[in-house]
Amino acid sequence: MRRLIGLLALTTLIWQPAIAGKAPDTLAKIKSSKTITIAHATDGLPFSFTKGGEPTGYSIDLCKEIVTSLENQLGIGDIKIAWRAGNTPERLSMVEKGDADIDCGTTSITLGRQEKVDFSNPVFVESGGVLVLEESGIQGLISLADKKVAVMSGTTTEQRLLKALERKHIKAELVKIKDTKEGMGALESGKADAYAGDRLVLIGQVTESKDPARYAMLKEMFSVDPYGFALPRGDADFRLAVNRALAGVYRGAALEQIFVRWFGPDLEPSEVLQAVYLINAYPD
Repeated sequence: MRRLIGLLALTTLIWQPAIAGKAPDTLAKIKSSKTITIAHATDGLPFSFTKGGEPTGYSIDLCKEIVTSLENQLGIGDIKIAWRAGNTPERLSMVEKGDADIDCGTTSITLGRQEKVDFSNPVFVESGGVLVLEESGIQGLISLADKKVAVMSGTTTEQRLLKALERKHIKAELVKIKDTKEGMGALESGKADAYAGDRLVLIGQVTESKDPARYAMLKEMFSVDPYGFALPRGDADFRLAVNRALAGVYRGAALEQIFVRWFGPDLEPSEVLQAVYLINAYPD
């Protein structure tokens, strides 16, 4: 009897963590509700931004391809999308807490973030850039000494910019901002002398500005960041379904159409990005 009680107690101890750490079943939730909740950025042009009140951009197009693929994989039609807007830390929090099923924005894959969320296979490779006003005379990172640099708080850009400045022994004051709009405002108003962010996002902001000639991008890049779509941690089936959808896009004609739509016919994927597409175009 004592041995039986001991075995029962041991069994309980073994099963308690499994029950407490039960993995989410996102596919079942989507199939039941016929709805997927997508977190997105509002000002990450050309990746994820709003236009006419609707989310749009490179990342958004890829996520719409994922939704179409999920309809086929699950054998259901017309999956509705519930959009949830937020900056990078907010979107990651949504996915971690289960308030969003996927983050389709401009989120860099890091090991630290994978302690809280999973990621899809890479969807882009971006680099960190610094935007300044042409009239400022700032020519490189070394010129940022004793200057104020706007950067979004809680992002990989903030962390990697700090390390880049430390390596070069440059002392600059970081001005913490919430989003891209606030960053551009800080630069234009003089609250900041420079604005650090993802290079193509900064270029997108300049393109949309009233006077693009007013701005200049420093030639130096302080980071290389692979973008991925954040997913619920521990849900291997959903991650596989998302990666299956992305692999299908990478193998097909849709990828070129999406790339040209958001980056123009004159810009081709870098060799690194081409390798990302090729490596992750797994056969089914």
